[in-house]
Amino acid sequence: MKKILLILFLITCVWIQNNLYAQGQIQVFSTVALDSLVEFHKEANKLNPTINGYRVQVFFGSDRKSANDARTAFLQLYPDVEAYIIYQQPNFKVRVGDFRTHQEAQEIFRNLLPHFGKIFIVPDKINLPKL
Repeated sequence: MKKILLILFLITCVWIQNNLYAQGQIQVFSTVALDSLVEFHKEANKLNPTINGYRVQVFFGSDRKSANDARTAFLQLYPDVEAYIIYQQPNFKVRVGDFRTHQEAQEIFRNLLPHFGKIFIVPDKINLPKL
């Protein structure tokens, strides 16, 4: 009987404590400088909406025509997946997809292995998915 009363007492105490903290109010104080900084950040993100993610690199070389050929070959296999040609002097890279996780990139990586020679998954800034 004592144990039951003790348990009921503890449950009542926990319930009262939760109700006391659940009715608090939050006040946020900000300055004009902070507000303008937040607005600047919003505008910058609208201009370049990218996040960290992964892409599959299917070509790396110094020949632009070969890079275009690799991109075309990929787009014939996957017309609904974006392919990007990146030029970093003196080389061209063809990277495909906008994957948020390494696991998402692994799926297309496995499918592309028979079609392309040396491919690998690289971390990159990816475009946000269209809503």
